[in-house]
Amino acid sequence: MRAYDLTHVEDAVLRRDLPALIAQQRAPTAVVLAHIAEYDARALYLGDGYPSMFAYCVDELHLSDDETMTRIQVARAARRFPALLGELAAGRLHITAARTLAPYLTPENSDDLITRAANKGRSAIQQLIAERFSLPRAPRKPQITRLMPTPPIRKHVPETCR
Repeated sequence: MRAYDLTHVEDAVLRRDLPALIAQQRAPTAVVLAHIAEYDARALYLGDGYPSMFAYCVDELHLSDDETMTRIQVARAARRFPALLGELAAGRLHITAARTLAPYLTPENSDDLITRAANKGRSAIQQLIAERFSLPRAPRKPQITRLMPTPPIRKHVPETCR
């Protein structure tokens, strides 16, 4: 349990370690997606008794429905456009960006779209797609509630709250 209690870790160490940890998980994510793509292409899930890749990922790998849909969609796109995996591993695309781009990628536009989407958030990529394909304007970016520091727990409970 001590590995998850970081209250004793100095600010400078957290600042150094968090970006490094994120960078370390990018390449394994791309490798997992490559495995999902190949497993799916070979329909190995059928031999394992599952009717679909989705069922295999949810029931055997214990991924959530949303994780499963995202990973399968990106894995299938990456079989056609391997540059996606390289960009994911390098950290220039995140998995949501790849999923957003996937339905629009063609052999003619993939290099350009992937390059233009690099280091952008989902809303910016949706806007890029809307402009590129003359779609209705992308929805306005929703107001995001920023997570604020948790206030200290009150030790004294006022008489009126008892």
